[in-house]
Amino acid sequence: MKSFIFTVLLIACFASASVRAQHDHDAHVHGAAHLDVVVDGAVLSLQLESPLDNLLGFEHEPRNKAERDKVTRMAAKLREAAKLFTPTPEAACKPEQTRLVSSALTPELLGERAAEKQAAHAEAEEEEEEGHADLDASWQFRCARPEALRGVDVRLFQVFSGIREIEAQVAGPRGQHGARLTPDKRILTW
Repeated sequence: MKSFIFTVLLIACFASASVRAQHDHDAHVHGAAHLDVVVDGAVLSLQLESPLDNLLGFEHEPRNKAERDKVTRMAAKLREAAKLFTPTPEAACKPEQTRLVSSALTPELLGERAAEKQAAHAEAEEEEEEGHADLDASWQFRCARPEALRGVDVRLFQVFSGIREIEAQVAGPRGQHGARLTPDKRILTW
């Protein structure tokens, strides 16, 4: 029964995120981002949707070497999951995967592996907004002591000064809830 309830919560979280994404598709707001967090047993999954402007200062395909270098540095920072997110230390969570997708940036610039490139770019192109481009990032951590996992310190604000607020949504064993994170209130608990 507990597993069934948790599955229903996960479905509700993703359905809500999907409705929010469709509803907010026109609400591309610089400085704001969305973070979905799912706790499923020993796995902690985080998914970020952010305007590229928050991360790069521009929202177009790189036009010169300086812009390409800036994208490469951004992608490298996003791949350092342990510097962006600090789960409850007692849970002993270690990053396992990172995936980066954007309609304005090639998978190669984002450091995506060859097998994932075509699918990732096609997915991003479907989500492209006219005149605006986002980046979708996902991270997965595996926790040695998931029963100790009570939250995560979101350090995106320190790494990307263009992010001023994050609307976060959590689905986990204790239910579903949302929170607004800011540079002064960056710890998400559950």
